[in-house]
Amino acid sequence: MECGIQLIPFEIEKGAFHSEADGWLLTKSRDMKTWGEMAQEAAVSPGLLLVYGEEIPYGWTESVTDRGSSLGSWEVVRMALLSEKEKALVGGKPDGEWLRMVCRLLARYQRVSLVCSIREVDEILRQLPMYLSWKERFYLELGERCDQEGISLQTVSRALGMDKRIGQGWLYPNRLDQAPLCRWIEREGKLAMEKANVHRVVLWGSAIMWNQMDTSWLTGKEVCLLSQEEKQIPNEVFTEYWQCEQWQKALQNADLLVIGTADDIIRELPLKELVHSMKQANVVDACACFPVQETQNVLQSYRAIGEKTNVWE
Repeated sequence: MECGIQLIPFEIEKGAFHSEADGWLLTKSRDMKTWGEMAQEAAVSPGLLLVYGEEIPYGWTESVTDRGSSLGSWEVVRMALLSEKEKALVGGKPDGEWLRMVCRLLARYQRVSLVCSIREVDEILRQLPMYLSWKERFYLELGERCDQEGISLQTVSRALGMDKRIGQGWLYPNRLDQAPLCRWIEREGKLAMEKANVHRVVLWGSAIMWNQMDTSWLTGKEVCLLSQEEKQIPNEVFTEYWQCEQWQKALQNADLLVIGTADDIIRELPLKELVHSMKQANVVDACACFPVQETQNVLQSYRAIGEKTNVWE
């Protein structure tokens, strides 16, 4: 819709395809079954099969094009948005009528398009998260090195990012494997318990992360889960912890705040307001939400990746 494509929901119960529609938009793997069942009945000439996003299995789109004559007048276009949806990958036949129309529509909505083959779009989508995960692991290891040398990872990472081949930013929120970051949180959390009298802990972030974390270091503590996700934490997960959606209520009388994933609220929250909300302003921050120099002046203790400030020493 952000690219100017008008969406008309398909009603499976009725099995009816709107005659005014130009084609199909597939974004989920479950859409493929519906497409297979309805393609012949709902043929529109000329028809566009627009396969969008990262959830379509690798190679499926190309397998559809290999059916040849069974597609009839359908033209298959593979599309994905990158760089915060500012740029687009568009895969298909270079001379395809619908491919050219999609590119013109994207340009009208200020999106730059890179036209390539369907297989190349799939390969880019497969390699991108692998690269971002590798980049994050590199900086996690670099953070350990910075700790040993007593230097700032934020400074080093910013300087490296000045090289356009590297770029700024390295945390990858959509990582599938949370284990490396969880190990850092567990280690620093245990150290915080040793150096501060902690009774109440707030875990700020995605339930996906906490599901992969060993929570034995929280035994005997009052723990609050604070998540701003639209999807709520399942009732059967972390039943021993209190779940809260309001940060003011969650931080009240807290001795330790652990930031696993950062949202707009925590990134924009003034440190003085954070201090005022907590009983003890101890923070373990895996997302580097706050300027280190400011934390040294305001917080009781602060630990970020590669940033050994005043804290547990």
